[in-house]
Amino acid sequence: MRNVLIKGTGIYIPENKVYNEQLDEHFEKRGLNAHNLMEHLGRRKRYFISDNENTITMCQNAIEDCVKKHEIDLQSIEMLVVCTDTPEYLFPSNAMTVTGLYGERLSNVKVAFDLNSNCTGMVQGMDVVYKYMKSSNISRALVVGCFCITPIALWSDTVVYGTFADAAACVVLETKEEAAARGFLETIVKVDADFYKQVTYPGCGMSKVPLKAIEPNEKRLIWNPFKMDFLPQVWYDMIMEVLNNNSLMVEDIDFFIFSQLSDEFNIKTLELLNVTDGKYHFLGTEYGYTGNTCPLLCLNRMWDTYAVSGSRIVIATVGAGLSYIVQLYEF
Repeated sequence: MRNVLIKGTGIYIPENKVYNEQLDEHFEKRGLNAHNLMEHLGRRKRYFISDNENTITMCQNAIEDCVKKHEIDLQSIEMLVVCTDTPEYLFPSNAMTVTGLYGERLSNVKVAFDLNSNCTGMVQGMDVVYKYMKSSNISRALVVGCFCITPIALWSDTVVYGTFADAAACVVLETKEEAAARGFLETIVKVDADFYKQVTYPGCGMSKVPLKAIEPNEKRLIWNPFKMDFLPQVWYDMIMEVLNNNSLMVEDIDFFIFSQLSDEFNIKTLELLNVTDGKYHFLGTEYGYTGNTCPLLCLNRMWDTYAVSGSRIVIATVGAGLSYIVQLYEF
């Protein structure tokens, strides 16, 4: 049986650390207040990129972290996918750019492309790549994600600029012939496009970005606040579907990894699942909300605890529009 396994993870967090107090001052100067929102979402600090950083540099740093920690030979990588909704370039793809910048070190890459499914991006990317690997001769791949949000956020946006942050993550996938199935066991996705107008970047649309008549702020991310209190029930239903499909009980899952958007939504999902023990960690207090990278930041932080033979994890997250994804993985 051809299983696809997670060999290791790496991350990059910018050095520019920003605390709630700094953002309180930032918004107060504009007659705004994000303090209660930051407290409600469990924020304490987050990290913003510096002027010389971008999606490409962050992806490279995440790759280097993964290579160093897990002794990855980049010459063995045959596929590279960059998952991002904040690309540095549209032509060529960010995956092609990263591959080119590495030169001989990534000279054996046969497949390189970008994937954008917003905040479900890295989980969706792993699903796409593992299925590609199971049906092809690709044996080792890099899935790299980046959320470079601060350059495109409105400074007056208390949700995005107040609670989101920049980060990159990398995961190495490899195939292994084994007698029993493990690794990626199942991924299910659900789409509810009723919310497609709520989050838009660029606000004016790509066709108008080059026009001088368009105000700069119209070219930034537009976030129209909306309630998401239905999210725990959606996740619960999807998790139970995945478990039932694989003849598993909630008790058979060792750890749950959720979006880091709202600790409250995550805890409510666990309550619906009747999970009361230490099977969940929230990093949004430290890192802020880092979009598609946040599930991998959790996996990276808890790698030594989670990556134990036989351990099962469930990942659940949500993306703009809205799209929902739940993934079952066994180490």
